[in-house]
Amino acid sequence: MKRRRDSLASIVARDIAERIENGEYPIGERIPIEAQLCDLYNVSRTVVREAIAHLRSEGLVESRQGVGVFVSGQGGLTLKISADEAGELAQILEILELRLGVEVEAAGLAAHRREDRQMDDIHRTLAMADDIETFAEKPRELDFAFHMAIAQATGNGYMPRFMSFIGPVIIPRSQLIHASVPKITRDYLSKMLEEHRRIAAAIDRRDVVGARETMRFHLAGSLERYRKLQAD
Repeated sequence: MKRRRDSLASIVARDIAERIENGEYPIGERIPIEAQLCDLYNVSRTVVREAIAHLRSEGLVESRQGVGVFVSGQGGLTLKISADEAGELAQILEILELRLGVEVEAAGLAAHRREDRQMDDIHRTLAMADDIETFAEKPRELDFAFHMAIAQATGNGYMPRFMSFIGPVIIPRSQLIHASVPKITRDYLSKMLEEHRRIAAAIDRRDVVGARETMRFHLAGSLERYRKLQAD
């Protein structure tokens, strides 16, 4: 019975997706309410809800409490990194390679385009991690905050959106199944903070080449740590 319901939900989701693609349900517009969809497809509310949940996970629709479900316009090809994938060493290496490709350019754009208020935000994230004991309490969150501040300083609206999307997995966590994540020691945090300062200094003086080089050095170091772990 469950298998049948899942099949119906997939059919409904696929049909709604096709209607969105051909413009029958335009971007920003509300799709038919739940009761109407039940009548249209002759299915139960449970099936409709599962179909909507699937479309929402694909980024095709978004729910607005008390208003309805709207076409979000963020569908199409989407990047998906599941929690299970993020816990595998091979996938962590691929995520770090992805970061290297995106964030080196982000640092250069930030150096070229940043405004004073954005530079203030970058310095603010550095200050939050300046005390090593505080940094040690939430190293991944503060590290991510620094990289997000740089993304916001690029002047490219897609950079922070991209970072927000992969935020939960962009900083590798201790989820490895076949190996142990390298320990985050106080010495390592001090080294990370110093690298952050060098990146920020290059952005501050609008040194595009220097910002890219310091960011590449910073991320390449993390990548090398995990490659050694894989070799071991």
